[in-house]
Amino acid sequence: MKRRGRWWQWFGSFGWGASLLSLSSLLPCALAADDTPLPEQQVKAAYILNFTRYASWPPATLADPRAPLVVCVIGQDAGDIARRLQSRAAGSHPLELRTITRNEEGDACHALYIGASEKARQGALLARLRDQAILTIGDSTSFLADGGMINLMLVDGTIRFEVNLAAAKRSGMSLNPRVLALAERVLGGAAK
Repeated sequence: MKRRGRWWQWFGSFGWGASLLSLSSLLPCALAADDTPLPEQQVKAAYILNFTRYASWPPATLADPRAPLVVCVIGQDAGDIARRLQSRAAGSHPLELRTITRNEEGDACHALYIGASEKARQGALLARLRDQAILTIGDSTSFLADGGMINLMLVDGTIRFEVNLAAAKRSGMSLNPRVLALAERVLGGAAK
C-alpha cells in the first residue's frame, strides 16, 4: 500500500505514527514512523476503531456512558483484527471484543466486522441485523448491496471506504458528516 493524501494521523490513535489531530486528517493507508506500509489488518483495525468513535447509536443502545461497546468480528482475519483492537476505547466506552462464528451471535454486538471470507453468508447475516442498531463493516464488493453500512476496499493500493447511509439510517444510527465527506462513495445520501 502506498502513502496517499493527508489522512495518516487518524491512525495515531493506535500509536502508529503521528498523533490523532482531527478527523479531517484521515489517511486511507497508515504508515509506520519510517514510512513503511502497515499490514492490511492493522489498517483495517484502525478504521474499525475510528468508525466506532465517529458513529452514533440510538440513546437507549448505550445509555450508560461507561458501558462497553461490543465489537464483534467474523471471518478468517477476524482474530488478528480483534487482537489489534484490544485495550482500545471509543470515547468513554471501552471496546469489548468478540470473535463470533454463528449469525445469531451478531445480535449482541454494537459493531460487527464481517471479513471477506464470509461473503457467502454475509447477505443472510446482514438481513438478520437489518433493523438493529449495529454498525456493520465489511470488505467485499457486494457488502453495501447486501445491506452493510461501511465497506472497506482497496483502491490503487490504498484502503478506502464507502458508506450505505440508507442502511445506517434504517437501523437508527448516524455517522459523523466528516466521515461521510471522506468516503469514496455514499449511497443513500448527498453526493460528495
